[in-house]
Amino acid sequence: MMKDILKELCVSGGVSGDEPELLSVIRHQLDSIAAVSTDNSGNIIAAMGDPAAPHHIMLDAHIDRIGLIVTYINEEGFLKAEPVGGIDLRTLPSSAVEILGQEKIMGVICTLPPHLSEDTELSRDKIWIDTGYPAEQVRQLVSLGDKVLLCSQFTELLNGRIAVSALDNRSGCAVLVRTAQLLADKTLPCRLSLVFSAQEEVNEMGAATAAFALSPDEAVVIDVGFAAQKGVPPEKSGELGCGGIISISPVLSKEVTQTIQTIAARLGMACDYEVCGGATGTNADRIASARGGVRTGVISIPAKNMHTPTEMVQLSDMEYIAQLLAIYVTEGGAVHA
Repeated sequence: MMKDILKELCVSGGVSGDEPELLSVIRHQLDSIAAVSTDNSGNIIAAMGDPAAPHHIMLDAHIDRIGLIVTYINEEGFLKAEPVGGIDLRTLPSSAVEILGQEKIMGVICTLPPHLSEDTELSRDKIWIDTGYPAEQVRQLVSLGDKVLLCSQFTELLNGRIAVSALDNRSGCAVLVRTAQLLADKTLPCRLSLVFSAQEEVNEMGAATAAFALSPDEAVVIDVGFAAQKGVPPEKSGELGCGGIISISPVLSKEVTQTIQTIAARLGMACDYEVCGGATGTNADRIASARGGVRTGVISIPAKNMHTPTEMVQLSDMEYIAQLLAIYVTEGGAVHA
């Protein structure tokens, strides 16, 4: 079930700034469970529970993905582009891409054979895309500002692992959908807002505006964290299959974090930890400071190859976190009204 939710989310567009493209997908997954809407910032919000309840919990996962944006079309019809979000530029040369213009068209990011080039890395200002179309036809199909997706196949690996682009953070969004499914037949003791937030990859604006408008009492943010692999500091990573990475930070609420830890122990989750001396680098930093402050926690899904076309997660981690969140909500959260 989690795999099917994730696949539907990952094959969709939704580069930062175009998040409402995912509204139909979220409605398909949640319309029979929650009231789904969107706002002026591009956030997709699913409401559950009692809207008049005195206590309000917000669960957040950003739904935007990294990509490219067309900035110029030259006289030969080649497209110049620049990153939207922190794409690993090392992975781009000769990559296949999909341009979301008047219609979807394929292209390839240009590169010279190594025999003819001394450059070892691609710079942000030298990203060109070849579609194979003549210039006149390119201009009919593509406009400045059109978004570009990195092509990637949804690949199932051993041990329930999935490799594909956009797992940052469609895996977190899949966790929220699964959490809603687990809560569907329960009477909730609170108001619950599931926020699929916009523009995390560029400015975290969606989470900031959603938290201000919704004014929750507490929040839990689901994002990806670094999976353990060679070259990644052990104190900043978690093993695939550990169940999740719990963040500890001055920015975060001790009550929320401790409640997450307690439920994780009850579920038998091994869990790894990331301790930060300041900001978390997630939407939690913006949510925690909304209005008069929101008590906030973070739990992350270990992910390898972050910000590349072949990110990797393990489905069992996602299921564990969904189970944790469902218990968190049904028990009224960490800070009761």
